[in-house]
Amino acid sequence: MAAARAGPAELGFVEAAPAWRLRSEQFPSKFLEISCPGKMTFGAHLCRVCGCLGPKTCSRCHKAHYCSKEHQILDWRFGHKQACTQSDYLDRTIPDHSFLFPEFEIVIETEDEITSEVVEKENESEITGSMGEAPEEELDSMAKLESKEDKIFQKFKTKIALEPEQVLRYGRGIAPIWISGENTPQEKDIPYCPCGAKRTFEFQVMPQLLNHLKADRLGRSVDWGVLAVFTCAESCRLGIGYTEEFVWKQDITNTP
Repeated sequence: MAAARAGPAELGFVEAAPAWRLRSEQFPSKFLEISCPGKMTFGAHLCRVCGCLGPKTCSRCHKAHYCSKEHQILDWRFGHKQACTQSDYLDRTIPDHSFLFPEFEIVIETEDEITSEVVEKENESEITGSMGEAPEEELDSMAKLESKEDKIFQKFKTKIALEPEQVLRYGRGIAPIWISGENTPQEKDIPYCPCGAKRTFEFQVMPQLLNHLKADRLGRSVDWGVLAVFTCAESCRLGIGYTEEFVWKQDITNTP
């Protein structure tokens, strides 16, 4: 991979927000609530059911937006039919469908730098606390078994230790933090953008997000160690719709 720039990351944390606000055009900032409570006058319309781009509208009220005919029918069946003509209905409610993951607002804070002295001190305290009375031969044996994998996972743990609830790390052009030494991408593994430009790392989704998604109810395993998202280095604009980006999934290995 190309050399990454230095600098702190922006950390994302989940925060509860009114469900209707998460459907209002471009996810308005909470700082707009005083003058414009939860409603922006511009931006993309979002589907009332799933939150994706909603170009379709209800032919009766012309206020409810949907991504597809299927989601419009679903919403009509589960309440919109009765409440379609109520002017304030769309601003205070959204459908409650069990197939959706819970939704939150993402609050961003700048990461505090962790000095190398803090890292070393934490490593020493772990060894001292867990191996205080271990025989010298056992300590020598364990030291020989220390691997690159252990160091990478330890670096990951130390990096997130000050903010263990982070679910997102944003930093365009910085290096992602990997949870494992296995399955880390090389430059050749990241495909170019359709415009012809290289893709660069922009943000990663942390495994802590799994604690909020309640994915167990799906009846199948949903898991990851790191989801690293790479976007066009030239920030190209291919049309007016969504642009497909590249995600590298790194799973959690059996690291102690």
